[in-house]
Amino acid sequence: MTSKTDTAQLPLRVAELMCSRLCHDLISPTAAVSNGLELLDDGQGGMDQEVMSLLGFSVGQAAGWLMLFRIAYGLGGDMADALTQTEVVTLFRGVVEEDKVQLDLAEGDTPLGRGATKLLLNAALVGLETLPNRGKLSLSVARGDTIKITVTGDGDGVAVRPEVRDVLTPDADIAALTPRTVQGYFTIWLAQTLGGTFVLQSEEPSHVVFEAQIPAA
Repeated sequence: MTSKTDTAQLPLRVAELMCSRLCHDLISPTAAVSNGLELLDDGQGGMDQEVMSLLGFSVGQAAGWLMLFRIAYGLGGDMADALTQTEVVTLFRGVVEEDKVQLDLAEGDTPLGRGATKLLLNAALVGLETLPNRGKLSLSVARGDTIKITVTGDGDGVAVRPEVRDVLTPDADIAALTPRTVQGYFTIWLAQTLGGTFVLQSEEPSHVVFEAQIPAA
């Protein structure tokens, strides 16, 4: 059995599962673009405006996911070093559906730094998974000797899936990970790589709290 989070190198299986997850999250908006193009090709003129609106939304959502994944999972270029809380809010709002997810994050003009930005985005993705259909996702960043990131999910049915809870530990069995559960494991690995922690702080009916903490740069 392969276990223990290796902060020196991300295991190949985890990287493969992250790729599977990334592709899964991109399927919906790209499929919507394909369907819209087919409708336009059918020559249904009365639907052109509606189809174009669908295409615009889907293209924007796909582009938003790609930008978020580039920073959360990849190097992200110079942008990852310079993003402020306000820009992180804008980035995340580009991928969530406003009629389903109420996003709450205090805005600010101070750059978070590459590590904190990546950890905030990944922690937020873990939190997003606790919202079954609708709910509120609150994100906060507190600075001091450490950078503390708190992600709170609220709403009917908000909960951590049992299989996700099982991998929220450095001792999780890598062989048992799936595309659905790998985000939690990766976020723990990232936090440890940055010299910190990521934990499920508390869980009550319709309310969950995750907390990440890393040394301040």
